[in-house]
Amino acid sequence: MKLITLIGYTMMATGFAVMLAGAPQKTLTASWYGKTYDGRPTASGEIFDSKKLTCASWDYPLGTKLKISRGKTSIVVKVNDRGPAKHLLKTRQIDLSQAAFHKLGPLTKGLIMVQVEVMP
Repeated sequence: MKLITLIGYTMMATGFAVMLAGAPQKTLTASWYGKTYDGRPTASGEIFDSKKLTCASWDYPLGTKLKISRGKTSIVVKVNDRGPAKHLLKTRQIDLSQAAFHKLGPLTKGLIMVQVEVMP
């Protein structure tokens, strides 16, 4: 990934997209996925580990670091997979690993509203 500075913004240039770091936050609905997928390869080729702070997204390039916030709590996750499942996209836009979701809210919630910001 290559960093480019243009008109006061730092951008991450990847093979298929340019994402603005520091661009306005998006509010998205997040879900989580966990131990069932442990040990399976992700879209990035990494092995999924529900204890790591990662996420699945169709909107951000693989390898992108995202700051995910809910209330006063924020975490940084890495996009290493694609998801949520396409048939669920009307109800959620980002899938957090079990560990990432648990830092933001109780797993029993299932879905939570989060703020997402691309990190440099």
